[in-house]
Amino acid sequence: MQEKVNKEEKIEEIRDKLKEGNYKVTPQRIEVVGALMELNHPTAKDIQEYIEDRYPMISPSTIYGTLDLLEEMGELIPIQEGTETRYDLSPDIHPHYICSETGEVRDIEDPDIKKKLRQLLKESPVKANRVELNFYGSCKDEEIQDSQ
Repeated sequence: MQEKVNKEEKIEEIRDKLKEGNYKVTPQRIEVVGALMELNHPTAKDIQEYIEDRYPMISPSTIYGTLDLLEEMGELIPIQEGTETRYDLSPDIHPHYICSETGEVRDIEDPDIKKKLRQLLKESPVKANRVELNFYGSCKDEEIQDSQ
């Protein structure tokens, strides 16, 4: 089971990294981080809808810019699901289940898989900076299996 990261601690950690990188710590950037923590693998549109009550004038370019910056800082993993990109604020190596029907993304928290992925990354013949392991399928099959 994934450890629940304290929201305030994570925000403070990212705030510090932004300052260290000489990036502005804006309320909008912090709101994007908060949305990433509250929502399950959101899209940029999900993030905008989540924060638009507090920041109705926030532009998609501000959201995408923040997402790109967080990825560049190593704090974010983009997950391509069809034509949409979802975002995971858990940059530690871990695989995902992705429902091909709903687009739902679930983390797979298995220490053995994580250990093997880290080992493969370390031993990679190329200088890899990212690992993706995603399982795609119908989450409807899960419901059928659960009912049997």
